[in-house]
Amino acid sequence: MLKPLAFALGLAALAAPAAAQAQCPLTYNDFEIAIPHLDLEQCPKDLAKPGVFCRVTTANDSVHVFVFEDKDKRCLLSMKSYDKYEISVK
Repeated sequence: MLKPLAFALGLAALAAPAAAQAQCPLTYNDFEIAIPHLDLEQCPKDLAKPGVFCRVTTANDSVHVFVFEDKDKRCLLSMKSYDKYEISVK
């Protein structure tokens, strides 16, 4: 059985034509509908930069942060996973 996150990302990849995938593998609108997530007020320091926003999911004892551009199509720019032991909450 596929994990929900992998399944949703797989569906998004299949739905987009190859040329569009190269430019925008996943839009925030598609992500928001397909993947349960929480909004982050700020991106983690290692992912933060001007003109982006981040969303977070959890699966398999890991935290997955998705970075989207904050303009136009709001495309997925990157994703980084953190082991649960890497995360500290103040």
